Amino acid sequence: MDGTPYVTAAEFTAHPTYLDVETLRPGIMDPAAQTAELTNVLLASSGWADNICNQTLGAHRVDLSTHGRIDRDGNLVVFPSDRPVLSVAAVSYGSTFSRMAYLPAPAYRVDKNQTILIPVGRVSTRGRVWVDITYTAGWVSTLLAEDAGPGDTSLTVADPTGVMPGATYRLWEPGVEETVRVSPTWTPPDVTTSPAPTVVPLAAPIANPHTEGSGWSGMPAEMRLAVVNYTISQLMRPDTAAEDSYPDTALSAGTQQEDSRKDGSGLVREAERILTSYTRQM
Repeated sequence: MDGTPYVTAAEFTAHPTYLDVETLRPGIMDPAAQTAELTNVLLASSGWADNICNQTLGAHRVDLSTHGRIDRDGNLVVFPSDRPVLSVAAVSYGSTFSRMAYLPAPAYRVDKNQTILIPVGRVSTRGRVWVDITYTAGWVSTLLAEDAGPGDTSLTVADPTGVMPGATYRLWEPGVEETVRVSPTWTPPDVTTSPAPTVVPLAAPIANPHTEGSGWSGMPAEMRLAVVNYTISQLMRPDTAAEDSYPDTALSAGTQQEDSRKDGSGLVREAERILTSYTRQM
């Protein structure tokens, strides 16, 4: 993931955590410094969620070299490493890795088990084949790159990776949250490892004003809540040693999660429970 957390500092501050987030850096009066430190913690929490799920949750490009197979219906069957699959950019396949047929922008279908099916016709090669595939996986999580006003019919995002025509996304700016739908006729840019700010046309005008740096997300709300819960646990400040979440060792299933003391371990446990259904099986 890049330097953008899955939940912005403004979104976390608006959440009813009842935490003091204005003195995260003691002795420093600059509000920007406090926001920067909160962003650091949220970024670490986002990385924790990635680790729990064994994959990057934010939409990202995947370049995978693997094995696939040609089924009896003439489909190249590929099992992706990262999920959910959002789009397939290109694929090469062949009976040997030195002789592979290249298909740019192939037709494809993703079944309910997230298996990628690419029609290649009834070819002489059957059974297992070598595959190089480039695709986009994960859930969109980016920021607005420019301010926008009510009635605007497009928004500029910092990273268009994974944004799909006709898909709906949530603008999470506190107080002016709304859901937007991308124009179904929009053609996304090629997914690169260095994305640039991109204007995304909408199917309908926005209703509220939005500021640069506010969140644009396709992540399930509960996934974002897991990041919030874990961040809260990291920011809780015990009044006494008896309330310390980490008195002996790192928080783990065998130590603090069985601790009866009132601390942040319950929030961590709930965050892990939420993320269970999004975990990639290794």
